Amino acid sequence: MGRIRRRTVLGGAAAATVAGSLAAACAAPARKGTIDDVRHVVVLMQENRSFDHYYGTMAGVRGFGDRAALRDVFRQRGKGAPVLPFRIDTSVVDGQDLGELPHDWNSTHRAWNGGAYDAWVAAKSPMTMGYFTRDDIPFQRALAGAFTLCDHYFCSIQGPTQPNRLFHWTGTIDPDGVAGGPVTHNFPDYEPSFRWTTYPERLESAGITWRIYANDEERGVPEHFVGDYGDNPLWLFRNFHDALYSMDPVKRRLAERANLRTKLLPDSGKGKDLDHVLAEFLADCAAGTLPAVSWVVAPYGYCEHPAARPVDGAAYLQRMLKALWDKPELWESTVVFINYDENDGFFDHVVPPTPPPGTPGEYLPGNRPEKGGASGAPMPIGLGPRVPMTVVSPWSRGGWVNSQVFDHTSVLRFLETWTGVREPNISAWRRAICGDLTSCFDFRAHDTTIPLLPDADALRAEADRTQSRLPKPGLGPGALVQDPGTAKARPLPYQPVAWATAGPGALELHLANHGTQTLQLAAYAYHAGGTSQRFDVGPKSELTGEIPYAESYDIAIHGPNGFVVEASGKAGLDASVTFTSAPALRVTVTNSGPAPVALNGVTIAPKTSHDFPVPAKNGWYDVTFEAPGWRRRFAGHLEDGRPSRTGP
Repeated sequence: MGRIRRRTVLGGAAAATVAGSLAAACAAPARKGTIDDVRHVVVLMQENRSFDHYYGTMAGVRGFGDRAALRDVFRQRGKGAPVLPFRIDTSVVDGQDLGELPHDWNSTHRAWNGGAYDAWVAAKSPMTMGYFTRDDIPFQRALAGAFTLCDHYFCSIQGPTQPNRLFHWTGTIDPDGVAGGPVTHNFPDYEPSFRWTTYPERLESAGITWRIYANDEERGVPEHFVGDYGDNPLWLFRNFHDALYSMDPVKRRLAERANLRTKLLPDSGKGKDLDHVLAEFLADCAAGTLPAVSWVVAPYGYCEHPAARPVDGAAYLQRMLKALWDKPELWESTVVFINYDENDGFFDHVVPPTPPPGTPGEYLPGNRPEKGGASGAPMPIGLGPRVPMTVVSPWSRGGWVNSQVFDHTSVLRFLETWTGVREPNISAWRRAICGDLTSCFDFRAHDTTIPLLPDADALRAEADRTQSRLPKPGLGPGALVQDPGTAKARPLPYQPVAWATAGPGALELHLANHGTQTLQLAAYAYHAGGTSQRFDVGPKSELTGEIPYAESYDIAIHGPNGFVVEASGKAGLDASVTFTSAPALRVTVTNSGPAPVALNGVTIAPKTSHDFPVPAKNGWYDVTFEAPGWRRRFAGHLEDGRPSRTGP
């Protein structure tokens, strides 16, 4: 039995009287200061934007000012000079209507390039490097700044829309191919291709109310402001089609809640009227009959796909949120997750975690044409590139940034934690690496104030007047800028520590995690062409690795939330790290050579060591030790379980 069943049970005859009984069933209890205070979760998954594309210039996030970024990741190889991120200035070009870039399995793995992340332009075109600023998407930026923005949220698969949405609703793409998968490309919309169990079905079995809200008209033309753009993946499952044509009203209810129809309605011509497009969601909010879990699916024109305008998506989102905010008793108990299914072809600089080779359910043959057999060496399914996630609720209010690693299955994990209904399709590796989004909330704090946001309707009207008159965007001058300042940061469950010691012909990597959740550390060997290895380090665990070298070495070890260790030089001088529970770090430099070494104002005699305490501000540290031909850098954040500020 799910933990919220007592408030949202819908069994037997109760289903027939939902409108009259649900308000009483959901009567607000006294707040406990826990996740049990949540009574409604609303999920809006939009389309095809990367994190850097939308938020790379935003203050306080892991954006274009990232001091722990992968070496040269912002200078992507082009046909001539490197291509840097550049602004798509919507005041001078029609950046509201960009058109899509390649975003299939093959091109995304090509951009990933084994973790080198250096082939974005080659795989996606130079337009991959285009980004927006606060002036271009003011509503989305203001909303994120008023609530909580996740800057380590990744899409689930290095691939397109449909498989990412399958992860979001079901936790899997059926990698073993037993129920219609594996799904790495988009299958025909509205056809029953798959046979595995979805999370909405699990909620149904547990008696927990849920619904898909989507306009049920045929796709309008030319802007497609009605319909669901095929973005409701429950259409793709045999069980829902069987329910749609069942004579059993209990079975048919499954299809009704999934918003399946035997025939779509004709285009009403009312697609520009958001009260019409969102009519059922607005009505249920006003009547107090919103289910426990709501998935909202936007028509194409509102989904923020690159050929659809962000400003229209802002208006859609504004109207959806207003329906919640207009009902105080609803808003005070509701969580809204706003994410994006994949990055389209837009660049992001943070390399996603990927599973160790051979991880069950996480690898497929690398060459996967849409038609024909798969072939080639196994490639990781995910994680895919970073995408935005904004968490809107009274418990996430206040301009927070959360840097825990998440993916689309994290939304299911949150629902698991809240409802008690488990999704067994999620792989063990994803459960270890990705969080459940509960760290985005402080359930002891409850702020129901409504932020003052830009008027999205006015922005939309202005775009209607101006954008179509402007030229289409092209490659612009590189501008690697980020707004100054920091943001409030949620505490994280990680505490990585790493260092390298130089032995004969090989570096030994010492990797530790003093936190409570598994993290991934990635080691790059620049002396060997940038080849990389990945290490999953469990809670309170240590492990070692090895990187061969000849005479000299040059490596970097990267982890979440700006963690980086850089090491270059030759054998004879080493630095190790000690973590104490304060929390604090101490670096011990050992000179095993025949001559004294001057280092950071200290002379270290041969065959001796010296301890250097590591200073930190707001938990952030970034120290470098240099001697001729030798260098170490240690940067990251010391977690003490309390909120802090984001780092430089």
